[in-house]
Amino acid sequence: MPEATDAVLARFFRDEHSRLLAVLVHRFGSLDLAEEAAQDAMQAALETWPREGIPSTPLAWLITVAWRRALDRVRRDAVFARRVAALREQNEFTLPAAEDDALDALSAQDERLAMLMGCCHPAISSADQIALMLRFVGGLSTAEVAQSLLLPVPTVQARITRAKKRIAANRILLRIPEGEAALRGRLSRVLTAISLIFTEGYDATAGDAVLRSELTTEAIRLARIVQSSLPEQAEPCGLLGLLLLTEARAAARVDDDGVPVALEDQDRSRWDLALTQEGLALVERAAGMPSAGRFTVQGAIAAVHAEAPSFEATDWRQIVMLYDILLHHGDDSVVRMNRAIALGRRDGPGAGLRGLLALAGDPEIARHHPFHVSCALFHAEVGDDAAAAEAWDRAASLAQNEAQRRFIARRRAAVATPLPG
Repeated sequence: MPEATDAVLARFFRDEHSRLLAVLVHRFGSLDLAEEAAQDAMQAALETWPREGIPSTPLAWLITVAWRRALDRVRRDAVFARRVAALREQNEFTLPAAEDDALDALSAQDERLAMLMGCCHPAISSADQIALMLRFVGGLSTAEVAQSLLLPVPTVQARITRAKKRIAANRILLRIPEGEAALRGRLSRVLTAISLIFTEGYDATAGDAVLRSELTTEAIRLARIVQSSLPEQAEPCGLLGLLLLTEARAAARVDDDGVPVALEDQDRSRWDLALTQEGLALVERAAGMPSAGRFTVQGAIAAVHAEAPSFEATDWRQIVMLYDILLHHGDDSVVRMNRAIALGRRDGPGAGLRGLLALAGDPEIARHHPFHVSCALFHAEVGDDAAAAEAWDRAASLAQNEAQRRFIARRRAAVATPLPG
C-alpha cells in the first residue's frame, strides 16, 4: 500500500523542510516570504497528492510549487518585487520550469549551511542565534523552540522578531561569507551555537530531567549538516565527533529514577558502540587536519574516555595534557576547572582540590554548581567531611535542575555531617 500523504509530509518536514526553506531564502532574500511559500506548498501537497499520488521526487515538487507561490506574492508586493529584480541583475535568480530543474537547484552545496552562517551573524545576539537556528534550520515551530529552551512562547517570538529585524537592518545575506577570515569567524559562531544546544540537551540547566533528547538530536543533526558541507574543515568534524562520543553515553547517564550517574559509576557496556566508533573515527580524522582547534581537542578528550575500559584505567595523564593544549586555544575558567579535576585523578585528590580552590575567586566558577560538586567529592576523598557537606549545600543552592538536585541530595545524605540549622 502506498505510504500515506501525511506520513510522507511528516517525515519530509523533519528531514527536508529546512532545505526547502534555505533554497527559498537564498533566492528571495526573505525569511517571512520563504516560510509563507513553504507552508503554501505543504498545503498544496495535502490537497493534491491524495488525488494524484505522491510524486517520485517530493522535495523537487514542493520546491517548484513553493517557488511559484513565492512569485505570486512578489507580484503583489512592491518590496519583494524590487528584491527579485536585484537578484536577477546579479544572475542569482532562476525559476525552475520543472521538477528536474528544482533538483538541479539542490545539487550545489547544501544551502542550509548558508542559513546557519546567516543565523550566526555577529550582529545577532547569541541567544537570538540559537532561537533562529532551531526555528529555521532545525525546522521546529516557535512553540517547539520555546519548549526546547524552556522559555515562554512570547519570549521566543520576541527573539525571532528581533533577529529578523537585525537581518533586515544590517542587510545580512543568509549565505556563506566570502573570504577565509570571515568564513572562519562565522563558522566558529555556528559551531559554538550548536555546542550550546547540545550541552543544554545533555545537561539541562533547568526542568525536571537532566537529559533532553530533542535538543541533543537536533544539535547532532545540525552538526552533520555543517560537517557534510565542509568535509575538509577540521572543526566541524571534531565537533560532530565530540557530540557523538558524548551522546554515546546517554543510556548510562541517568538511573531508573532519572537521577544523573557520575562518569565513574556508569555501566560502560550500555554506551552505544556504533556512535562511539563513528565519533572516534571523526575525531581521529579531525586531529590530522591542519585546521584542528578547540572542538577537535575536546573531541580528543572525549575519545580518551571512550577508549578506556574503566574509569580507573583512564589515561588521565593524556587528558591533563589535552586540557593544557585546549587552554592554548583560549583561556577559559570551566576548562581550568576540568583540568583541575583531571589533575586530581592523575596526582591524587589533594592536587585536584588545590587546583579547584585556586579558582574559587572566579565569579563565573563560584556560580557554577558542578564546581562545588567537584569540590565536595575531593573534600570527601581527603577526609574533610565538614568541608564536603558545605560544598554539597552550596551546590544544592545553585542547581536549578530537579534531577541534579536529587543527585546532590543523595550525595549530601552520605556525608556524616549534620545538616545546617
